[in-house]
Amino acid sequence: MEGWLRNLLLNSLLAISLINISANAAEIGDEQSLNPVIQPEIERMDFEESRIDPDNFEIIASAGLLSIEDFGVNPIYGFKLAYRVSEGFFVDAELGLSSAGQTSAEILLPGAPLLSAGERDLTYYLVNLGYDIFPGETFVTDSLTYNTAFYVVAGIGNTEFAGASHFTLSMGFGYRVLIADYMAIYFDVRDHTYKMDLLGDSKLTNNMETGFGIGFYF
Repeated sequence: MEGWLRNLLLNSLLAISLINISANAAEIGDEQSLNPVIQPEIERMDFEESRIDPDNFEIIASAGLLSIEDFGVNPIYGFKLAYRVSEGFFVDAELGLSSAGQTSAEILLPGAPLLSAGERDLTYYLVNLGYDIFPGETFVTDSLTYNTAFYVVAGIGNTEFAGASHFTLSMGFGYRVLIADYMAIYFDVRDHTYKMDLLGDSKLTNNMETGFGIGFYF
């Protein structure tokens, strides 16, 4: 009887000890979960999100050089009204103004000009469609970054030159840098193609234009 009672007491004490050990282990595990031994040091950085104006219209003024076939390279000035159709596509209406120089024949024979002074003025009107094929970023410094895009553009319109109107096709490419949320700068290369008939021989002319521009969004 005494042996049975002794075994009961020992078993009870052993069970109570095991329960206490399990409870302490669980408590230690919870504490370690809440307070890990290795505390990660996370440095929070304060920053302000860029505020880009949601303006889709843009006015662009440009200046450059126009190589008028047979009439040399001459200054040209342009103006555009552009509209951003989507993130990649844009359309614009363009006006270009230039004045042709003398041909080699006129230089050799100064008394026989091919065109009058008024006929040397060149004006073109175009409607263009463009697409940003390589949008990206330019990192100037570690803290200064500009949004950029390499784009292609094509258009149709009319060129007033040599006393006549010429249906014109225009194709080219350009590079745009957004230097502020309201302003961008441009570098363009274009080829304006139209037929000319000065001496009774109609031919297709290619007139290359390069220029720089500055645009303002509104």
